[in-house]
Amino acid sequence: MPRLRPRALQDRLYIGTAGIALLVLLTWFDATWRVDMAAYDLLQGQATPEVAPDIVLVLVDDRSLAALGRWPWSRATHAQLLDRLRDVTPRGIAFDVMFAEPDGDPAADAALAAAVAARGRVVLPVMVDVQQPGGLPIEVMPIPALSEAAAALGHAEVELDRDGIARRTSLYAGLGAPHWPALALALRSLDPRQQTPGLPGERPGADIAHPGSPYHWHRDRRVLVPFAPPDAFAAVSFVDVLDGTVPASRLQDRWIIVGADAAGLGQRIFTPTTAPGGGQSATLYHANVLNALLTDATIAPLSRTQQVCIGTLLLLIPLLLSRVPARSGGAWWRAGLAILLTCMTSVLLLHTWNLWFAPAATILTLLVAGGTWMLLRLRRSQRLATSDAVTGLGNRALFDTALQRETAAARRSGKPLSLLLVDVDHFKHFNDTQGHQAGDAALRNVSTALARRARRPRDLAARYGGDELALILPETSSTAAARIADALGADVRRLAIAHPGAATAPVVTLSIGMATYDPARDAATRDLVALADAALYRAKHAGRDRSALPPDALA
Repeated sequence: MPRLRPRALQDRLYIGTAGIALLVLLTWFDATWRVDMAAYDLLQGQATPEVAPDIVLVLVDDRSLAALGRWPWSRATHAQLLDRLRDVTPRGIAFDVMFAEPDGDPAADAALAAAVAARGRVVLPVMVDVQQPGGLPIEVMPIPALSEAAAALGHAEVELDRDGIARRTSLYAGLGAPHWPALALALRSLDPRQQTPGLPGERPGADIAHPGSPYHWHRDRRVLVPFAPPDAFAAVSFVDVLDGTVPASRLQDRWIIVGADAAGLGQRIFTPTTAPGGGQSATLYHANVLNALLTDATIAPLSRTQQVCIGTLLLLIPLLLSRVPARSGGAWWRAGLAILLTCMTSVLLLHTWNLWFAPAATILTLLVAGGTWMLLRLRRSQRLATSDAVTGLGNRALFDTALQRETAAARRSGKPLSLLLVDVDHFKHFNDTQGHQAGDAALRNVSTALARRARRPRDLAARYGGDELALILPETSSTAAARIADALGADVRRLAIAHPGAATAPVVTLSIGMATYDPARDAATRDLVALADAALYRAKHAGRDRSALPPDALA
């Protein structure tokens, strides 16, 4: 297995750390929810959920309105419906009809309360209402007589996501605390055979901004609901049940939900399976919730912590796969593999374990990390193309380009340009006696000292060739260049790199040739390389371990 170079390992650590931080931010602030919900809708659209055959809807439809008159009807009408069901034994009856205000006829209220009590398995709804924009929510309950007669109460809230689509419900909710079960859950709980030890769902992290507030509508056990097509449930007309034309076998041992489905009654709800331009009733919404509970099809969203943990594991995949070489597009290959695994993980968790892992934050982080890695590789390859492998300084090609550019800049600006050519004294002797590895190490130490003198952004330290180095100093006079050359020579002597047997000194020393092009003094552009090379020859001829100017500078 190839070992990672320290710089490559460092890059992976930086990208991994930054990627995890980005993943946490995207997940915690739910920044990719639109993409996640679009993915969820797409996945849900590929499979039609199983529909329990023992759910029957008793609908207040257009035909019932035509037969029984305008809505709302007298409570006595609903009491008659319950009386019609006395010959059958349904598993439970839920009304998605609000009885919050007394009927104009007290006898009608009493009749309905008596019918509810007689049936014994009737669930009535609790609603949450905000009377004015920005106002506090209130719980709207059935009148006391009906609340006491009902076998259970359940909240009938229809939860809408930020895009106005219904995808989820809270199995428990309530004002001040989530104490009301959902209408469908309260209905299912009437049958002892349907009791389960635990419930799925997201815990109330979304309400953390209002912990324990008695004026806040709290939700708990939030689950996603797979919605069946509107015509998937068995349904009968309210008026047909009232007239006795519905066979008892269609209602025997069934879950019955009574609610409005006529045009203009109640809100129309859009779900991932709703046809464009259509909508369905709240009664169908509650039927889907009940169906999901009965068939164990509720989908539990993963918590933010779980999302981050799974996303982090997927994010680490391209960073840990070091066998794929970068020259073959390995970074994108690894990122693509991780993105594919992310999608597969989301699909597998959804369709196998009814868990929803939102993939968009992880995919976006992988794309950003892959792009960053490629940019780093590109920048490094550009640096390698212009840098010397041994010393880390600029190479000869970069030197030639920079000197040409700075010469033209000096002509335009009228400011001087200086060049230092640096030679390591008796470097061949050093290599012959100390070995080439020691020679490379000494050259790197000298190069580091040279690079420290290239302090300004446009200064360039480069390897000119062999043991010769160069320093381009824009906007630098010959006097300033001489000071830098002397300081550089002193820097290298202080390194005290042992050079036994050298004719100049027992340590590594430098000979430096200096040349300056000053447009204010020189009529024509000077060949700085030739002049600096001549100055370097003078420094060597004078005994080395020194700097010198070209002959014409002394005239």
